[in-house]
Amino acid sequence: MATTAIVPHSPRMASTAFPLNRLPIEIIHMVFEQLTRGYQQRDIARLRLVCKRFADIGNYHLLSEVHLFFKSSQFEQLRQISEHPTISKKVNTLFYEADTMEGYGSMQVWKENICVPGWYKNLSPGDLHPPPPTASEREQRAYKRDLKKTMHGPKFTHSDRLLTRAYDIFQGYLADQESIRAQDYNVKMLKDAMIKMPNLKTIEMSTECCLNSGRSTRMEQAFKDGLSAPYGDRSTAEGCGVGQLRSLLLAADVAGLELETLSAGNLDWRFFMDPSKQNLEALSADNMDNVDWSLFMDSSKQNPEVLRKMQRTVRSLRTLKLYISTSSEYDYDMYFDDLSHVMVPECAKYLHETSHLKDFITASPDLERLDINFDCDDPYPPASLCDSVGTFKWHALRVAAFAYISADEDCLVQFFARHASTLRKIRLDTILLTTGSWAPLIQRARKVLKLEKAVLSGKLRSNDPEESYYFDLPAGLNGGKRAKIEVAVEEYLVKGGAAPLLDLNALAEEHYRAYVYPDEDAWEYVDTESDEAIMDRF
Repeated sequence: MATTAIVPHSPRMASTAFPLNRLPIEIIHMVFEQLTRGYQQRDIARLRLVCKRFADIGNYHLLSEVHLFFKSSQFEQLRQISEHPTISKKVNTLFYEADTMEGYGSMQVWKENICVPGWYKNLSPGDLHPPPPTASEREQRAYKRDLKKTMHGPKFTHSDRLLTRAYDIFQGYLADQESIRAQDYNVKMLKDAMIKMPNLKTIEMSTECCLNSGRSTRMEQAFKDGLSAPYGDRSTAEGCGVGQLRSLLLAADVAGLELETLSAGNLDWRFFMDPSKQNLEALSADNMDNVDWSLFMDSSKQNPEVLRKMQRTVRSLRTLKLYISTSSEYDYDMYFDDLSHVMVPECAKYLHETSHLKDFITASPDLERLDINFDCDDPYPPASLCDSVGTFKWHALRVAAFAYISADEDCLVQFFARHASTLRKIRLDTILLTTGSWAPLIQRARKVLKLEKAVLSGKLRSNDPEESYYFDLPAGLNGGKRAKIEVAVEEYLVKGGAAPLLDLNALAEEHYRAYVYPDEDAWEYVDTESDEAIMDRF
């Protein structure tokens, strides 16, 4: 059997491997940028070890984002980062998961809500949707098994000693959170840190996983010893995320930062309320002893001066994304079972009577991207386009996205016309036309806009019941395939051609089939991305 001689490597022999330290800086930045977008911090840390050039560029990407959540030790870590002479200058993004722990009142109730991470991961795909009649017996059994598992919740086996210890830790977390609230959500510590981070350009505040879809599990890990995971912030009188975002913006104002990006969600709509309107339910005669009077007297709470300072903070923004919530503790109250979100009427009335939402949004004259997303339209959308943006014109707006709002045809077309020279991408999700019709609106939009991308989804309703029926656009059905009508309208908005919306009868015949009777034809689909995938990339 022949053997292959091993030839020792000579220094004079040319290496077949391209020396990584000779890669162009632009390519190295692209590699790290892709890893950063995938939140692969561990891979970034390892890749830094290749050579000095990789280390310098890797440090920039690895240390550019600070992850903060509602825990005193994390605020202390933020302070330490801000005092580091090198790292503090590299930070350009603050990602704040503002979720809080919910108090259960007793250990027994706490036990019933113990968090067992990952217990749902073995559920079958389909998000527990009932299987179709054509499903096999195996698929039917899998659905029943998963349904039973979901109804009974996770199983856990912990000793009494461990449970007692975990409950004490949980109680400590609750006390820690109350101390943070008592200090105006640590606004002073945030201010001191931001002053020392002059290159901070992006602030992202997330609750209820709104901006953390697979981004990080650090928050769950930080609280796991208490066998509970923070989620939302709906136990406070001010509303979900209100105090946290206020503290961020006030701190940024004092620090003199020129922010370029602000993303916040889920953010309670009462963020835009002045204190004279907040907590009216708390002022009932039966509850006077429990009123948090600091909400009305403390100058750091929402008042006209604070609202003005927050508007000043966002004056330099290029990107503004707001995911505004109308959820409340009353949503599951038996007395309000006719509404899914009982605060919607109050929200719609307040935003229509005041200009606080519009004033906040239009305080950023240089916006290039604007996302305004509400979360419900029952019994009607909680805000209108005019109440949100008025007649304001952004001179550089390229991307506009609206969800769960109302508008009249002329108002929406005028918005498109004002920004026709710059607007290149639009997304409309679940919009109610209070006047007018979708067919002429889309034709008018096509005439004034020169779009690169258009995304339609959800329910596009009007006062015409027949039209509302045909424009109920399904999202992500049938394995991610989308209704053919949806794609046809989007292509018309971008490329033009024959308008697909002039004849509803032709529309029903050529593009849209509904499951009204069992013997009717099935939906017509085209293979393309789901609405969710497009919105993530939009």
